[in-house]
Amino acid sequence: MANAVFELARQKFLGATLDWDGQTMSAVLADLTPTISDAGIRQITSSTNATPIVVTTAVAHGFTTGDIVYVDGIATGTSGNGLWAITAASGSVFSLTDPITGTNVTGNGVGSGGYCVNLGPSAVADFYDDFDASIIGAKVNLTSPTIVQGVADAADVTFTSVTGNQVEAVFIIRDTGTNTTSEMVAMITGKHIVTCATATPATPYTVLPVERLTAAIPNATVLAFANGQSVTLNAAANAGDRTLTVVSTSNAMVAGSRALAPATGSGLPVTPNGGNISIAFDNLANKIFKL
Repeated sequence: MANAVFELARQKFLGATLDWDGQTMSAVLADLTPTISDAGIRQITSSTNATPIVVTTAVAHGFTTGDIVYVDGIATGTSGNGLWAITAASGSVFSLTDPITGTNVTGNGVGSGGYCVNLGPSAVADFYDDFDASIIGAKVNLTSPTIVQGVADAADVTFTSVTGNQVEAVFIIRDTGTNTTSEMVAMITGKHIVTCATATPATPYTVLPVERLTAAIPNATVLAFANGQSVTLNAAANAGDRTLTVVSTSNAMVAGSRALAPATGSGLPVTPNGGNISIAFDNLANKIFKL
C-alpha cells in the first residue's frame, strides 16, 4: 500500500523527539472524499491538461511550495493522481512535480474532482487537529511496536463496530490524547507508486520495465504516468516484479516516471457497515514504514 511518512514526523524521528516504541501510537480511519475539508485535506475542483498540471482546490488550500501531497480521485486527468511535490502554491492553486527528480507532471486530460492530503513539511500537516474532520470511528492504540533496521512495525489493528462514510486511508498518529499536540506520523492507503525503470521508445511493446513493485496490481489496471502516457495491464503483477505485461502500445515512457496503482487485496477503500474493520499492515520489507 502507499505508506507515506509525514515530513515533520520524519524530522522528529531523526531528532529523537518521536519514539516509535516508547510513545503511544494510534491508528485512525479516514474519509478523504468530497464532503471533507480540513487544514491538511482539500477537495479538488479541477486540474489542467498541461505541463505542469495545475490543480485548483475548492477553497484556499494554505499549502506551501515544497510540500508533499498525496492526490487521488481525479477523473479524466488521471496522471495527476499520485504522490507529488508542489510548486507555485498560492490561493487555491498549485502545480505538481516529481518529488524525486523535480520534473513537471504532464496532464493526460482536463481533470475534475479528487482530493489532496498534505504530508508537509509545512505546519498545515503537523498535528491531528489538521485532519480530525476526516476521522471515522474511534482511535485504536498500536501494540507490539518494533523497530528493526529503521523499519517500523506493529501488530495488526481492528476497529470495532464502525459506521460512517467510506474509508480511503488509515492515519498513524503519536497520540498524546490532545488533537493539537498529537503528531501526524504516517498515512496508509490502498494504492502504491509504480515507477518506470527504463525509457521505452514509441514503438510497439508489451513489456514495461519498472522498479521493484512494493505491492501486487490487478489485471486490466490502467496506469497513468507522470509523462502523460498510460499503459493497461494484460496480466496481474505481483509484489517484487520488475516488469509489467501490458496491452500492446506505442506510448513512449520516460525512465523515472511515476503512476498511482491499486494494491491487490489492500482492503481499502472500505465502506463501514456497523461491523469490525481489520487492517493488516504490510508484511513486506518496509512494513508500516521505513525511515
